[in-house]
Amino acid sequence: MRSVTFAAMAATPLLLLAACDQLTPAPTPAPDPAPPPPAASTVFSGLDLGQPFTVRGNEPFWAIAVTPATLDYNGVDRPQETAANPGAQITPTVATLTVTTSLNNPLVVVLTPGPCSDGMSETVYPLKAAVIRPGETLTGCAGA
Repeated sequence: MRSVTFAAMAATPLLLLAACDQLTPAPTPAPDPAPPPPAASTVFSGLDLGQPFTVRGNEPFWAIAVTPATLDYNGVDRPQETAANPGAQITPTVATLTVTTSLNNPLVVVLTPGPCSDGMSETVYPLKAAVIRPGETLTGCAGA
């Protein structure tokens, strides 16, 4: 009988500990993290400025190939200039790209909504463009 009593006495603290563990509330799970803010739209007047597009004009002939990574400016009798694309600053009425080119020239591309014809073809582009460079402002059109 002593062995049964000793075994019961030895098991009692273990049973009490097990009962205490069941009374401890489960930890509250951490709340879900907040979703990231929505990405800013790169669509301006129907043209996705986050995708490749071209800004162009004539008299003199010039063009800027815009990709998500770069702006590549060239023109007749002009040196080619490139710049990293910082992304367009977009408002409801204007989109601008402001860079310093590989030749250390400031270059600002200003896009405004409206149908635009280059005057040399039947093509109608969704945006009007002005390109501001040292000593000149070029006008043209922009589209995919």
